[in-house]
Amino acid sequence: MSEVKIVGNMQIFSALFVKSAVDLKDLPEERLPQIAFLGRSNVGKSTLLNALMGEKNLVKTSATPGKTREINFFKVNEAFFLVDLPGVGFAKVSIKQRDLMADSIRNYIENAEDLRGVVYLVDIRHAGTAMDLHTVEELRKTGVPVLIVASKRDKVNQSELSKNKKLIQEKFDLPTPPITVSAVSKFGLDSLWFELLNVIKE
Repeated sequence: MSEVKIVGNMQIFSALFVKSAVDLKDLPEERLPQIAFLGRSNVGKSTLLNALMGEKNLVKTSATPGKTREINFFKVNEAFFLVDLPGVGFAKVSIKQRDLMADSIRNYIENAEDLRGVVYLVDIRHAGTAMDLHTVEELRKTGVPVLIVASKRDKVNQSELSKNKKLIQEKFDLPTPPITVSAVSKFGLDSLWFELLNVIKE
């Protein structure tokens, strides 16, 4: 029997990597809700996913931004999938490969029947780059719910945190300040799980 992990207010009974996909025909056959995670290549997406699932190395992290080039599916509690999308930016790959990856992300988001929403991560230190704004604008056009989450909360002091939360709220036209999280201190994981479960249960 696997160990139950408590992450924020969430009990994780099981979390496992299921498969990688490059297009729709490769998606998991199991019809379970999916929540996808997207953000710039160095925003800490893989580290946050590991923290949410109470794992250290389930989602592979790399010192080379843009290494994740496939859509990776992780099944949690046998009930839903957390989906790791390739990072936005891909500075280390060719323009052709970058375009192909952007197309695969777009195709998945527009056509995956079990996708319930996308969590878009913004580095709290930069409060949203032009690339972040463009990507979120394109995401919103698809009609899929988008949750903006500010990552790397442990990297800023209190005044920077307050200022940049307001900036993110303004830039992305949010009704309230974004959830801020830290995969290091685990701050905000309870709030993020609360939002995720609300979407999954809809």
